[in-house]
Amino acid sequence: MVLSSGNLKVHWLLRRPARMELFKVVDAGLHTKMVGESMRDRRIGVYVHIPYCKTTCPFCPYFKTVLRSRDEVEKYLRAVVSEIDVYGRLLEGGGYEVVEIHVGGGTPSLVPASFFKELYEKLSEYFTLKTNIGIEANPEDLTSSEYTGELYKNEVGEVSIGAQSFNGKVLKALGRKHTVEDNVRAVENAVKAGFKWVNVDLMFLPPSIRGYVEISPEEGLTIFEDDLKRALELGAHQITFYPTIIPRHSPGFKLVEQGRLAQDERLVDKFVERALDFVENKKLRLVRVYSISREQYEYATVNLEMVGPLLGLGAGAWSNTGLYQYINVHDVQSYVRLVNEGKPPAVYYRSLEKSTIAWRALFDQLSSGVVKTRLFNELGVEKIPYSIRAFLELATLAGLLEKRGGDYYLTRKGVVEVYKSVINYVAEIPVKATMILEKHSRQESMPDKIVV
Repeated sequence: MVLSSGNLKVHWLLRRPARMELFKVVDAGLHTKMVGESMRDRRIGVYVHIPYCKTTCPFCPYFKTVLRSRDEVEKYLRAVVSEIDVYGRLLEGGGYEVVEIHVGGGTPSLVPASFFKELYEKLSEYFTLKTNIGIEANPEDLTSSEYTGELYKNEVGEVSIGAQSFNGKVLKALGRKHTVEDNVRAVENAVKAGFKWVNVDLMFLPPSIRGYVEISPEEGLTIFEDDLKRALELGAHQITFYPTIIPRHSPGFKLVEQGRLAQDERLVDKFVERALDFVENKKLRLVRVYSISREQYEYATVNLEMVGPLLGLGAGAWSNTGLYQYINVHDVQSYVRLVNEGKPPAVYYRSLEKSTIAWRALFDQLSSGVVKTRLFNELGVEKIPYSIRAFLELATLAGLLEKRGGDYYLTRKGVVEVYKSVINYVAEIPVKATMILEKHSRQESMPDKIVV
């Protein structure tokens, strides 16, 4: 069976149903009031979505649009700057510090390097900035040492390179346009440019496509091990690894329907085990269940999305004040129009109950490898719910966690199970939500409520 939804088999303790009810934003004034009054902390993150891509990758599950003209991109970037003004004026004077800025996509490296400095300076008009910018980049864009250097000069301090693999067969199976040589040159250029942090994204469990490119399970495992070694040898500070999800709404799913694509999601355990062996053998750190690092530091595009506060900007961006979650329209033209009319581009929201906040905090900590019980208080949860306390004790008895002092640490078995739980969540909520929101964002009338 292919990995098209949250169908990975996980320990029963981690089979918490993923469900989200979202309500239409009908009163812009009430929405901005909620944002202004519900920021949980004065330390916030910022995420900017650049949805443009040169082409559509066959299995990409995220909100994106094909680049048609530079003029369209420029109008979009102007709208992003205007959206900063909308929320900046709302939050100005509140003593907010921006502790992380990440730009994702799409392909952020398609925009001029000078935009990132403009973004930085615009944010600094309203907030105290304690960080520079991290961006996702396609390898072919960083094959130019000149552009890579320009990024470094324009307030970009971290890059995450979407290499996916250093094997040509895997890149072909994934439908990626860049080459192995592009990947090597991109990582080398990023390291030489002096970025504080360079992350390399790797994708495992590649599809085997009959009559096009066929990859056996054992070959896939060997390639993944080689990819991990190559990324480290090239000087990457961090490696993020994730399986190939094949969403039902993606162009590549037609290959599944035609009976040409094979993928065995049951092998995820083996790939994660190989990654853990690599961490131990190379004496590295597992900073997330899906992320290997040389130090106790991580590049994370939406690190604060689970607990907030995270201010999301751009079409398709998600935000979370800590108590109030909202999502921007998933259509570029509608986004630009709303912002130019002086309206917030948020289209759906939900208020977060304390129990929801507590469970999101738990799973965020589980993905980091350690549950620190004091952090619940910092999130405004004065008393840890009984259901969570019971979960921690049962997970310890099941061998998923190990208690040390008042905190709980993932065991090796726990890492594998939580990893699969994270992938199930991604496939069931963000991926499905993107499909639903893209569909409704193109309609003149959106439903009052959607359920993911």
